Amino acid sequence: MFELAPLKLPESLDHLIDFCIAMDDQIRERRHPRDRPRRVLPPLPSLPRHTSTSGGSENVKTELPVVEPMQIGKTGISEAERAHRREKGLCFYCAGADHFRLQCPQRPRVSRAEHSKLGFRTGNTQVIGSLYASFVDNEKKKSRILLPISLTWEGVHLKTEAFLDSGASGNFMDKNFAAKNLLPLVLKERPLMVEAIDGKPLSCPHITHDTVDVCMKTGVLHQETIRFQIIESPSCPVVLGFPWLTEHNPVVDWVQRDIKCWGQSCQSRCLGRVNVIGSLNIATAPPLSTEVPECYLALKEVFSKARTEVLPPHRPYDCAIDLLPGTMPPRGHVYPLSQRENDIMEEYIRENLERGFIRRSSSPAGAGFFFVSKKEGDLRPCIDYRGLNRITIRNAYPIPLITELFDRLKGARVYTKLDLRGAYNLVRVKKGDEWKTAFNTRSGHYEYLVMPFGLCNAPAVFQDLINDTLREFLQEFVIVYLDDILIYSPDVDTHHVHVKQVLKKLLKAGLYCKLEKCLFDIVTVQFLGYIITPGGFQMDPKKLSAILDWPLPQGLKAIQRFL
Repeated sequence: MFELAPLKLPESLDHLIDFCIAMDDQIRERRHPRDRPRRVLPPLPSLPRHTSTSGGSENVKTELPVVEPMQIGKTGISEAERAHRREKGLCFYCAGADHFRLQCPQRPRVSRAEHSKLGFRTGNTQVIGSLYASFVDNEKKKSRILLPISLTWEGVHLKTEAFLDSGASGNFMDKNFAAKNLLPLVLKERPLMVEAIDGKPLSCPHITHDTVDVCMKTGVLHQETIRFQIIESPSCPVVLGFPWLTEHNPVVDWVQRDIKCWGQSCQSRCLGRVNVIGSLNIATAPPLSTEVPECYLALKEVFSKARTEVLPPHRPYDCAIDLLPGTMPPRGHVYPLSQRENDIMEEYIRENLERGFIRRSSSPAGAGFFFVSKKEGDLRPCIDYRGLNRITIRNAYPIPLITELFDRLKGARVYTKLDLRGAYNLVRVKKGDEWKTAFNTRSGHYEYLVMPFGLCNAPAVFQDLINDTLREFLQEFVIVYLDDILIYSPDVDTHHVHVKQVLKKLLKAGLYCKLEKCLFDIVTVQFLGYIITPGGFQMDPKKLSAILDWPLPQGLKAIQRFL
């Protein structure tokens, strides 16, 4: 059971006493449920009295301890008796059952001045305050959260685990762990006293040293500068206490024993370039890449724009257009275009003739040419292939189910999103079927040599190509939906290896990425209309805005239209 530390550390002796009383009340409540009768032990026997006679007069001497039984280093009771009282929830001072040591009426109160006379000094420095740290044995540690961390200082990189403990009122490091790894320490100006939250004695009750500032990386991208207080904690090398938890305010998954997401303050201070999502709100997305990340520079050719402007070779994945027996592609009409659209069309035809993507045609077929708007605001040329599609034999290659794809993301914590440049134009039309793709414009009659948008079999053909290209990675760390690729990994180092493997495969297959639409090494990503994080996924609020912003129907006709 977790014992929660107070919201802030005691600032005076009175506050410290109140804190201890509240802590004892919580421990006593745990050990003595209300529905269980308390057992009261008989009081300890009185101390023996010894008499001695000198010169006929009798002097009575009572053997009393030199110091009070609960002073530092003086127990006054045996270890067996201490264990018995701890088990029964009895006072360590008088063995009473209705209070604990700090509230014991028989225990004398020691003033702050007297406190220093009883040995609470380290050298010439007075020990002030108290930091209460929870310590657990290896068996209890299994039920707590151990967080993988990496520490960096002066060029040294070290991986270990940190124990998350809301009952510890500081951030601590084991003295032996620090010495073993040669971590530099700094002497405190004023040492502190430390006690276990459950009253257990500590072998070293004073904190005299801190570590130097170290860089601590937690999880995937969470990074901070932190300083630890040095204690003896053999059960765990690092303890992150209540101050750290309140500063970063992490959301903890108690089932998986892991941090699900970080607090709001971490987004700017500790996480760097990260998308932050709320219940249905998403913050500004990270800037799109304009340069190849340094770790992928060796594969920068896969982001080449010039490579996508060359006619690709024929491959086994060429787009075949098989027609139903006895049918012929219809001849469509020329669509009216605005002046802007006409100018863009002329430029489009000129560029694609130069690239070799289209050629002049004498085909009896001829579909209409028009434009649709892209989400970036640009115009995308489209051909009205509806007539051709009605008589085309369908390619049965399956398109993945989006929800099924997301089932594979469990355990992923870092993502890279790749967008292929001119994806369909990287696939050739099967030799001999080019005439079926013919289209009409004001300036002439043309046909495609590469696979155009609008063909009913184009998605299946491209999915077949991209699946075969990345097949060995599909069940491991890659999701592919047409020209959208998502790479996911449990940590950054592994992720870099995964991304390089994917980029090599794409380059070998003659597929190229659009750098300005790629996102690298992020923990929140928008993909296929969803927002994906290590904690799960949800609908992109932009996709729901039409429904959420639907105006309230006014009048009978409006209600009928709404229904």
